[in-house]
Amino acid sequence: MTKPSKGKGDESKKDETAVRGDRSKRLLDLVMILLGARTPVTYREIREQFTAYQTLNVEAGLRAFERDKADLLELGVPIRYITPDEDDSLEDGGYVIDLKRFKMPEVRLTPDEISALVLAASVAHAMPGGAYPKIVDLALKKLAFDLPELPDTPTQFPRPVSATPVVVHFPGRSIPAASSRGEARAELGEIYATLEAATRLRKRVTLTYQAAATGLVSQRDLDPYALVYREGAWLAVGWCHLRKEVRSFRVDRMHAAVQAPKPKSPDFERPADFDIKAYAQRSPWTFTTDPPEEVQLALSPEAAEVGNEDFGPSAVKRQDGDRLLVTFDCGNFEFAATRILAAKGAIKIIRGERLRARIADELAAVEAHYGEGATFDA
Repeated sequence: MTKPSKGKGDESKKDETAVRGDRSKRLLDLVMILLGARTPVTYREIREQFTAYQTLNVEAGLRAFERDKADLLELGVPIRYITPDEDDSLEDGGYVIDLKRFKMPEVRLTPDEISALVLAASVAHAMPGGAYPKIVDLALKKLAFDLPELPDTPTQFPRPVSATPVVVHFPGRSIPAASSRGEARAELGEIYATLEAATRLRKRVTLTYQAAATGLVSQRDLDPYALVYREGAWLAVGWCHLRKEVRSFRVDRMHAAVQAPKPKSPDFERPADFDIKAYAQRSPWTFTTDPPEEVQLALSPEAAEVGNEDFGPSAVKRQDGDRLLVTFDCGNFEFAATRILAAKGAIKIIRGERLRARIADELAAVEAHYGEGATFDA
């Protein structure tokens, strides 16, 4: 059985593709020659560089050059012909590219604009799948390659030692759907803008904050080191003057955020060894949102994968028959209660009365909401 021969249509398409490729290269080469020349380039010199213009009929080659020149002009390349009358040093006229018209003005972004771009890019970077992360990184590289202040992204830019970074972490998960409450979003946007500016300017902020565990509202003075997106929520991370340690505060639990006066005078210095990416990758078991309590959990084989998680440097794990015992200082009761309840009995509390009481409260609230006689919204 013989292979079908290629038709004339296939050959002609191949020839057209080759011609287009050769012509595109010729146009690019022509631009590079004109850009690299210190003096106007005559047509005679151009003709010597390109076989397409070296026709037996001189007029045919000139027409091919004129077509190429017209296409470059249409693409926005400002080619000009300089006559000896315009330049006394020339014996013959020649072609140049008007650099003043060809070069676009340099992009000079303010710190506010850089922050806005990085924060907007973090949303695209968080989208699962696709080529968005690479596209975002490339775009930020192009915008920031000669800027004195560069955004902190996963791509390593050549950062001057004296640069002040915009500290933003690109999340690894998709952002949650926007809330349907339009009025809440506007207020939250103002709080977020205050935190972003305070992070960049190194200004202290006074937060009116509602605790997740108790619902109590209090005021906290915070030196914001960074903003980070984690587990579906934006967090402000910094030095809490009440707790005297680095803490995280969810932005959506803030009722208000007031920046300290005199924005041009920094209130704090971000620690040189502070790494927002490392901080963002911490295990929630190690968070301290409540006064710590020593807890011991028993993990059955159905919850064995939980035993591989990070419970902190002081955690002790030992095998007890077919179950794993984990003893650690628990300071994040909300997360611990959620994980234990989600395990559906595969994780049991051996020691930890406050955590046990927290889970009992959660179960009582569920029963009150869904128990007999409860009403449900449509």
